[in-house]
Amino acid sequence: MADKVYKYNYPSSHTGGVQPMNIRGIFEDERIRLSEEFTDEERAWRKQWLKDQVLSPNEPRPASEEWIREVRNPIRRFVSKPFQLLESGITPVFGKTFATYFRYVLPKSLAVLGAIYFTWYHLKYHQNDWTRAHGATVTIPKPRAFPGDSNFPAKREKTEPNDFCDRGFKARKVFLD
Repeated sequence: MADKVYKYNYPSSHTGGVQPMNIRGIFEDERIRLSEEFTDEERAWRKQWLKDQVLSPNEPRPASEEWIREVRNPIRRFVSKPFQLLESGITPVFGKTFATYFRYVLPKSLAVLGAIYFTWYHLKYHQNDWTRAHGATVTIPKPRAFPGDSNFPAKREKTEPNDFCDRGFKARKVFLD
C-alpha cells in the first residue's frame, strides 16, 4: 500500500511549519483526477472551478475616480495629478503601454535625481570644518603605491602632528592676529 496516492498528503514548506494553502486542492494532480478515488462530486467541483477562472469581458475594471478618492490620501492624489495629466496627454501619441510605463518610471527617476542633487549639494556646501560642529567630513585617502612604482612609498599629506584633525583651521582667512 506504499504506492497508494493520498488526496491530502501535501509536502511540507518553508512557512514555519504551517502547510501552504493551495486553492487548486486535489484538482491540481492529474493522477488523482484520473484515479478511481476522484468522485463525480469532485469532478463537478473541478468543472465549476475551471469556469470560475475565466474572467468576464469587462474585467479587470479600471480604477474609478470615486475608488481613487476613497483609497488614496489627498497628498498622494495632489502629487500624482501632474503625472496623470502627462499620461493622458502622451497616450494618443505613444500608446497606453508606453504611457503607463513612462508614468511609473518618471516620478521615481525624478525622486532619485533629486536625492542625488540634495546629497551633492549637502556634501559640497555643508562640509564639517572648524567653524561648525555638523556636516559631512570628506576625506581623501593617500594614493596607492606598490613596490616597484615610482611613487613608492606614498607620502601622506599630513606629516606634522598638528595636521591631523585640523578641519581646515590652518587655511582660515579670519582671526589671524
